[in-house]
Amino acid sequence: MRYSLKPHKFLFSLILFPLVMLETTQAQKIPAMEPVNPAYKPIKDLSMVPTETRKQLDTIQFPWSEYSKGALSNALWRTAYLLPKDEAKLRELIKFPANSSDQTRAELDYLLKLQNTRNKQEIERAEYIANIGSWPNIINPLDSDYNENRQQLFYILSTATGQKINYGNYPGTTQLLMNCIQDIRVTEFRLKMHFKRPRPYHLEPALKPLTRINSPSFPSGHSLWSYTEAYLFGELIPGKRQEFIKTAAEVRWSRELMGIHYPSDNEASRVIGWYLLKYWYNNPQFVADMNKAKMEWASKKSLSQSK
Repeated sequence: MRYSLKPHKFLFSLILFPLVMLETTQAQKIPAMEPVNPAYKPIKDLSMVPTETRKQLDTIQFPWSEYSKGALSNALWRTAYLLPKDEAKLRELIKFPANSSDQTRAELDYLLKLQNTRNKQEIERAEYIANIGSWPNIINPLDSDYNENRQQLFYILSTATGQKINYGNYPGTTQLLMNCIQDIRVTEFRLKMHFKRPRPYHLEPALKPLTRINSPSFPSGHSLWSYTEAYLFGELIPGKRQEFIKTAAEVRWSRELMGIHYPSDNEASRVIGWYLLKYWYNNPQFVADMNKAKMEWASKKSLSQSK
């Protein structure tokens, strides 16, 4: 028996198909990346190439003796949403200046200035932020860090809005963020391992960091999760996107104040975070999970009404 599509059904399909395609295309369109921070731009515009007078610095990489086992093993996790073809593009999107370059020298001078002017209140704030950050391998509900790990997924949103968010009220969003933080951490440590950039205090003896970190400098992990989550929350609550980005910028500042990241580390994280969101939309599972999360926020009038 031969089947044929009735004329009215055929016409309906012609109308529906373009609408579905249009909706899919629009769903994948994200806001443009903001321009470089004006305070950082004068440094960014300086030369990135090596200089003869400081060429001995170009032999320095992050020392193997300072790696932790965790920093090495984190790069071995698999990604949740990020497709291999998209992950392969990430390292080509960023580049750090040579250790001996004028740009790196300006970054170190900037960090020294922060060190010489930071006050007690700023130090306390930076050290508080240093303890923020979620991890994808805390999945045992009996783990003492289980609840706090999930609660910290909402740090950017809670800080930006001034509202305490209970992760238990947003199961779809929490699962989305847990999958995203897995990709963020994998990306962070694979890029760090690839570039092996020394920390600022490895190049400048006068720097007295508030702590020392057991992984390479480039890109910044704190800035990566903060900017990426700011972009994610901007998808859920578009009207507050700039507040989320402003909160991420404070995280960025805190890493510089502590003397543990160059400004270019943080700028690279801002760029990678934007591309992670863009690339995630290439994965249908991310799109489905994002839509579930959007439905949760659409039902919450207190924040979603500001769209």
